[in-house]
Amino acid sequence: MSTTAPRLLRVVRTARVTPAMIRVTLSGEELDGFPGHGPDRRIKMFFPVEGQDRPAVPRASTGGPVWPAGEPRPAIRTYTVRRFTPDAGEHGELDVDFVLHAGHGPAAAWAVAARPGDRVGVSEPGGRWEPDRTAEHQLVIGDESALPAVATVLETLAAELPDVPVLAFLEIADAGEEQELPGSARVTWVHRGDAPAGQPLVAAVRAAELSDGRGQAWLSGESAAVRDLRAHLLTDRKLNRRAVYATGYWRAR
Repeated sequence: MSTTAPRLLRVVRTARVTPAMIRVTLSGEELDGFPGHGPDRRIKMFFPVEGQDRPAVPRASTGGPVWPAGEPRPAIRTYTVRRFTPDAGEHGELDVDFVLHAGHGPAAAWAVAARPGDRVGVSEPGGRWEPDRTAEHQLVIGDESALPAVATVLETLAAELPDVPVLAFLEIADAGEEQELPGSARVTWVHRGDAPAGQPLVAAVRAAELSDGRGQAWLSGESAAVRDLRAHLLTDRKLNRRAVYATGYWRAR
């Protein structure tokens, strides 16, 4: 957890991006100075539990976070900053996208019920992925849980490496979950249907014709699929180990 105290923000509005994804826009005085720029910027979010109208958030100290005495701990989950707009409104705006699953957990349940004025805690962002300017081609792989981060990666590649070809393979439930993405990547939408999560994505990447030459890959999503794809890219596609950035976001049950 960051040594900086989380920021307590308020909901400005919500919007459905697709049937199974909702975007929550946050703002407030404590958003001033938020260092939210950059690709794949991850934050911890602190959600109120039953009986609270605001989450308990710790204060920073030299010995680590100090939680308020007598208050229940919040539900804490990791999300990606979809967009940070510092010049929107008085204090800027922060967009976070939530994937809605059947029987979804506390974070998605909060997002579904969120109304303007509701409060949530947000940590300082972290993230260390950067585009390799010597790469001759880029590969971006993920599922719906990774789409907010994918969008920021594609934005960065379009802005910083506009002449480098980008291939993206993205697994989603069905065609209704496709969404517009920034940049000029050649996107292959992989519709999962009734197949186990991750399997169609692995099969699609294994079957794909990829560019020769020095490449860089970013991949995130279901942990077993990410593990298999990382091994495939290193062993079969001969990508350099340092050029493959892989993160498992969740585990299929």
